[in-house]
Amino acid sequence: MHAGERERVDSLDVHNSYLHGSTVTFGRLIKFCIGFSQKVIHH
Repeated sequence: MHAGERERVDSLDVHNSYLHGSTVTFGRLIKFCIGFSQKVIHH
């Protein structure tokens, strides 16, 4: 494996983990908003 290929794989891993983290955070935010709006509707 050449150095350039290894760098590309590393940057791809970083991008994937960042994307995954963003997706998880976004998902939690949506769940929180849904739960909050349901509480508001019930009151």
